[in-house]
Amino acid sequence: MKYPRAAAFALASVLLCTASPDAYANFKFQKDPEQPAKKIREEPVFSQKQPVLLIADKLEYDQNNDIVTATGHVEITQGDTVIVTDQLVYDQAQNTVNAAGNISMLTPSGDVYFADKLEFQDDLKAGVIHQVKMRLSDNSVLVANAAHRVSEDVTKLFRAAYTPCNCHDENGNNKSPLWSIKAKEATIDNEKQEVRYEDAQLALWDTPVIYSPYFSHSTPGAENESGLLTPSFLRSRNLGEVYKQPVYYSIAQDKDITLTPILTSKVGAVMEGNYRQKFDSGAMNFQGSITSSPNTDAAGNETYGHQVRGNYDAKGDFIIDQNFDWGFRAQRATDDTYLHLYNFSNETLLTSKIYAEGFNFVGDSDRMYASVQGLSFQGLTGQDNSKLIPVVAPLGFATWQSNPLEYNSRVTLEGNTMALYRVTGDESRRLSGTARWNLPYITANGQSIEFQAQLRTDVYSVSNVLLGNGTHYNGVTGREIPEVSVTWRYPLINRLQSSSITIEPVVNLTVSPGGGNPEKIPNEDSLLPEFTDANLFSSDRFAGYDRIENGPRMSYGIRGQAQLKSEQYVDFLVGQEYRVNNDPIFPISNDLTSHFSDYVGKMAFIYAPFNFGYRFRLDDSDFKPNRSEWDAGYNKNPYSINASYLSLHNDPILGNREVINGNGAINLTDEWSVTASSSRDLRNDQMVTAYGGLIYKNECITLTTVAGKDYINLLDIKPSLSFWFRVSLKNLE
Repeated sequence: MKYPRAAAFALASVLLCTASPDAYANFKFQKDPEQPAKKIREEPVFSQKQPVLLIADKLEYDQNNDIVTATGHVEITQGDTVIVTDQLVYDQAQNTVNAAGNISMLTPSGDVYFADKLEFQDDLKAGVIHQVKMRLSDNSVLVANAAHRVSEDVTKLFRAAYTPCNCHDENGNNKSPLWSIKAKEATIDNEKQEVRYEDAQLALWDTPVIYSPYFSHSTPGAENESGLLTPSFLRSRNLGEVYKQPVYYSIAQDKDITLTPILTSKVGAVMEGNYRQKFDSGAMNFQGSITSSPNTDAAGNETYGHQVRGNYDAKGDFIIDQNFDWGFRAQRATDDTYLHLYNFSNETLLTSKIYAEGFNFVGDSDRMYASVQGLSFQGLTGQDNSKLIPVVAPLGFATWQSNPLEYNSRVTLEGNTMALYRVTGDESRRLSGTARWNLPYITANGQSIEFQAQLRTDVYSVSNVLLGNGTHYNGVTGREIPEVSVTWRYPLINRLQSSSITIEPVVNLTVSPGGGNPEKIPNEDSLLPEFTDANLFSSDRFAGYDRIENGPRMSYGIRGQAQLKSEQYVDFLVGQEYRVNNDPIFPISNDLTSHFSDYVGKMAFIYAPFNFGYRFRLDDSDFKPNRSEWDAGYNKNPYSINASYLSLHNDPILGNREVINGNGAINLTDEWSVTASSSRDLRNDQMVTAYGGLIYKNECITLTTVAGKDYINLLDIKPSLSFWFRVSLKNLE
């Protein structure tokens, strides 16, 4: 019979940090135990409660005293506990086990003990181990002068030391661990899944730096345990010195709460809380914060008195059954700058919603989807007027597509409903329906032709809509838009030995009547139309329903790809649109009188580890770039460098912009790395953000240091130089 467990113990002991006669003071190295020899006898011995399997080179049995003595590569197994040793004396009458010499013991929890002497009783559930060395299931180490196994789940260690750090240098020699916990007494409680220390010291390179009369942390693989989480430190102009100390409390296996007091030297204290709960059908999360901070004037200067500021963010997602689910998101802040000032978020729009959706819930259809939701918003910029911000409820959408019909054609039905309300301004209620028929066709030589016909009907009930003559309209209006389109593609492929080249000309012709955007229909969901390579061949480029493209129009272009190897390719697209009707509602060119659009396109180049992408919009008359967007990167250890650039020139919606962003990281060693990121507004010749960081990470500790500046200047937020520091110790978070 072979000895797989004994061999595993022998290998594990080579890696173990173990104790000297004074385990509290130092970590020493335990040499390999000898490999087991071939067994000569195997005899099962039964205790009072559980069977014992005993294997040894030599086995002697004293019938008068009921004592079994085993020597020479002994292995004893009882339940989930396994002991390997040089010599073992088993007193069946007293139900005790005494072992000596190169002892290795595997416990039911997966921990491994190494010792020179042990005394156990009561089916190996209780006893004393001398000069114990333990490797826990996550490879962390505990050593002690002695261990008293009180029960199967509880073990007490005397003059103990613990570390998850490496105890050997590159040459395998002993070294002091980076950090360790040393204690007069420690208790391993597998039932409560924690290790508790009394008179504990946190030591760096064997030098005590912090003392605590009591300390605890979870055992490897433990479920949620209450306690302190890793703190963080921050210094900034707006907040001063900041200390965050998360406190975690496990209410039950399915719910917990984290409270984080945030202490600042300039604006007082903030209390942040986070409650989480899981259900059989989903999960929910509630986050919130509150503080009382000094009042400020319009310029951000402190004035008399204090004000209560805070926020909340609650969300949940739940599954009803295999066809339906629902969820919610509710978020609000007391004012525009709160989230940014206290480093919670940089969002400028908070969206709250409740929703429900269903999938394929009618008959045998596998192409059906429906959703309904309610929406409300909070703007966090100085231009936002809460009375003009709408509430939308309900907003519903449904779509159904048939299985393939004759000639592989399909029928699609879509419906949409919306009701929008606001305190001041226009309001609208909408009911929309679309019926669409698609017919694809592939010619014998590989040309793809797809024919599409659709009819869309929109009915609106509106109020207080401002018309061009200065009057307001209240009543019912609508439109009915038939549309026919055909899309032709001809992919041409040339395959080489390990590469391929694809060239594909594409033409889309769409015909529909003009005049589809009457002024009685307010524009609520189509305010930011954008003409790019992504929607060049779309028949309707508006994101919403309130505005539609109409009239005869044709898009044409060419795209292609050269696939060199798996991580090497070139991808490109360039095209243009011609429109018969000169409708400036959807701008396709900076010249709103032109029937031809600007040229749009993209190019992507991947040659690992390099990557480059470029998207453009060129003026249709002089090819000057009206939009340029590129990104480039190099990603190969130890370097990661990425940059992006955006330039808009006289954009009909967004105006002029020019911004460049960059970030990078360098792994200096296996443990040290540096990071940097920045953003600059080239149009206004000013920085937006600039940050740099230094990170140290090994098997037992992570140190993160970040310094940088945020150049935002808004009310009580001033351009601020910040410094952030965080220490994370393995198993102590």
